[in-house]
Amino acid sequence: MSCSPVKFRPIFKERIWGSDRLKRLYGKELPADAVIGESWELADLPDDKSVVANGPWSGMNVRQLLSEHGQELGFTQEQCEFPFGLLIKFLDANNVLSVQVHPDGQACRKFSEAQLKTECWYVLEAQSDSVIYRGLKPDVSREKLQQALTDGNVEELMERYPAKKGDFHFLPAGTIHALGAGVVVAEIQTPSDTTYRLYDWNRLDSQGRSRQLHIEQALESIHYTCPGCPPPTGDKTYSSPDDTAGILKEIANKLGSAKLLVDCPYFSVVCLSADENAPRQFNSNIPFVMIALNGSGIVGNNDDPENGCQYNAGDTILIPATAKGCLAVRQSGQFLLTCLGPVKVK
Repeated sequence: MSCSPVKFRPIFKERIWGSDRLKRLYGKELPADAVIGESWELADLPDDKSVVANGPWSGMNVRQLLSEHGQELGFTQEQCEFPFGLLIKFLDANNVLSVQVHPDGQACRKFSEAQLKTECWYVLEAQSDSVIYRGLKPDVSREKLQQALTDGNVEELMERYPAKKGDFHFLPAGTIHALGAGVVVAEIQTPSDTTYRLYDWNRLDSQGRSRQLHIEQALESIHYTCPGCPPPTGDKTYSSPDDTAGILKEIANKLGSAKLLVDCPYFSVVCLSADENAPRQFNSNIPFVMIALNGSGIVGNNDDPENGCQYNAGDTILIPATAKGCLAVRQSGQFLLTCLGPVKVK
């Protein structure tokens, strides 16, 4: 059976630091009575499951889709198990996000409710003075960071990078980080919503309350940089008999200009730039996800290219494993292509 590409409806998340830029950039139909900071494009978590927006499976949530049709789409039985291995979002940081960390496998074994979270950011828009905080400066210990919490100067211990459109940041579990004000990113991550806030800039919500912090869990989860600090133990040896990153880049090379952004145990990401063209055929023995950052066109089956799945900027589409895929670009654009890696987060 040949399956058609699957488009999903976004799930909007109200955040104290959000705005309405996702409507301006991607035409997202944001609720008028809420400040939206996140648009979850593909999610399979206990309380949030994406819903199919097109085709014969329209209205089915992603858990039903994978349980009933996952192997038709090209996933292995393990990949179809809950939760699906990718969580994809757009983040709109009108104000700076909290200083936070996500746990690695070692930290998750200490905190029973935690789930490993490794993620990456691709910058879609940034104001001229925007920054991204990622990682600790050299020689920072747990004790030094604790003192900075008392002194109120945590940001002085963090590496700070100017945020520019097209930048890419990989944030493996255990990396202290914060997304600065005026930045919009596409985020690809493992399926976890475990976030430990270390510091929130003394911010209050609309009710005059500060948000919950998780200082002990955060301090326990951070990968420190001081000499003598124990290195992260890692979770599993990354050894794959299948070069999924190579497959993904080969697909992208057939469709335009490709750049591999990251290849980690849990996922790979390729940036594709494609000009207007007649349908270009591709084949893949693995399913992957296409995130349209700009432009428009149709992705579908080469036997019937005009009746494929139409995409516009901001759409996230699951492309099944296929021998007859095709992409017709009507308006030049960029895409992020991502696929599952060889290790599934348990």
